[in-house]
Amino acid sequence: MSEQWLVNRVQYIKGLKNPSATQKTLVELYEIPEGQRTPTNTKHLTTLIKAERAADKAASAQRAAKKVLTEDQAKKRKERTNKLVQLGALFEVAGLDNHNPAALLGVLLKAAEVSTDDQKWDIWADQGQMVLNQRKNARS
Repeated sequence: MSEQWLVNRVQYIKGLKNPSATQKTLVELYEIPEGQRTPTNTKHLTTLIKAERAADKAASAQRAAKKVLTEDQAKKRKERTNKLVQLGALFEVAGLDNHNPAALLGVLLKAAEVSTDDQKWDIWADQGQMVLNQRKNARS
């Protein structure tokens, strides 16, 4: 086992406000000079070092897993925010950004009642695409 890891870990444990009983015992056994440790002390210290190392690895793995989840959640939030901004921009393009939000929701609810295979959706899509293309060409 790495002596430097052990030295660092003992220092870390000493800095804890509430070390566990296992950690306290590890520090106590570590602080006994090597020549004065009994074989039992050495065996117990080795066991406690293995346990502490395993706990350290488990904590590292949990931090890594939490980071993955946090990154995934952040990515989903960013994607959702981007989508909402794009939808908001469509209201601005249509000149509806100053209307009462309740009225806009009413319009959207009425549109949602139209069957998805209704020809109106194709007409609306064509009209919308034409405006988007005009805006794109105007910027070019």
